[in-house]
Amino acid sequence: MINFTEDLETKVPHIDEQHRELFSRINAAVELGSTAAEKAETDKTFKLLGDYIDRHFSDEEALQRKSGYPKCDWHREQHQLYVRAFQELKAEYDQNGPSLEFTLRLNKSIIDWIVKHIRYVDKELGKYIRDKG
Repeated sequence: MINFTEDLETKVPHIDEQHRELFSRINAAVELGSTAAEKAETDKTFKLLGDYIDRHFSDEEALQRKSGYPKCDWHREQHQLYVRAFQELKAEYDQNGPSLEFTLRLNKSIIDWIVKHIRYVDKELGKYIRDKG
């Protein structure tokens, strides 16, 4: 389980709000990924998480373009890597079901990545947006 803490805030309210929701959805997926939940429930949770990831990244990238953020293309590439990793894990879950190994990979691939991304990449974006006014 991960918590959205103050040290992860970008100080851009819209982005921070979406990050909080993203963490909530990731936590739900992690919880289901380690249990033998009903397939329909798991499918719904992973679909909601995938849809939210797409929406959040799209919103964030639009904000970058609007603000003239100079690292916009690189940032978008980082998002695309995350989406691919998520899709691969979802396919693995669909094929093999819940397991400790899956949960560990989900934690490492999805949670570690998003925390590091927010802490180092999104916070830099937040500073740029705030400085630009």
